[in-house]
Amino acid sequence: MRYLLIVQYDGKNYSGWQRQENAVTIQQVLEEKLQILLHHEVNCVASGRTDAGVSAYFQPVHFETERQIEKNKFLYSLNGLLPDDIKAISLVETDIHARFSAKKKTYLYKMYLSHIDLPLYSEALRVEPNVDLKLMKKFCNLIVGEHDFIGFRASGGVNESTIRKIYSARLVQDGLCLNFYVTGNGFLYKMVRNLVGTMLAIGTHKLDFDALKRTLFNGYKSKHTAKAEHLYLLNVEYK
Repeated sequence: MRYLLIVQYDGKNYSGWQRQENAVTIQQVLEEKLQILLHHEVNCVASGRTDAGVSAYFQPVHFETERQIEKNKFLYSLNGLLPDDIKAISLVETDIHARFSAKKKTYLYKMYLSHIDLPLYSEALRVEPNVDLKLMKKFCNLIVGEHDFIGFRASGGVNESTIRKIYSARLVQDGLCLNFYVTGNGFLYKMVRNLVGTMLAIGTHKLDFDALKRTLFNGYKSKHTAKAEHLYLLNVEYK
């Protein structure tokens, strides 16, 4: 049987999703706890890899087992084994592939407007209040559509097509909070962080918007990467 597990985690204490030899990752912890319950080796496949420090509100993960699972009891037992910063939200039988069946992914980058660091906004990136939000919103409009985003892929990314489709990119202000939401059919290595970093460089006039617009999908290479700890995988959609 294949099961789809929805996982939520705070990524600041982990070296990303994918297993590594000399670092603790989300995948490693989850597989170890599942193996305790299922009494066999477990391979977890996520909807996509999150970088070191990146968190997830909604990360779909599938695994397979021949054992019969009583879902509510299994979730309760699994969460009892998992650390406080990783929790399983739901479990369903499925025939979908967590990664290859995904149609849309939405990421959230949290920011706030302030001249000083505010203790109750530590999960968000502080941005000076005089940032040019109009230019940042123009950048959001610019990246919507199907483009070659190779300029926003960090070195170390896998050798794959760099064409991606962005369905929406929004900058939403609510009081001091400033949130960037981006939905696409997939994202390259550190692509969202590079989009946010570039958007902030435009908003602080470190980059000229008109010059960037002319070169964005024609050899432009992002040199601005936003911090990982304020990025969240918000949602993944399937058919």
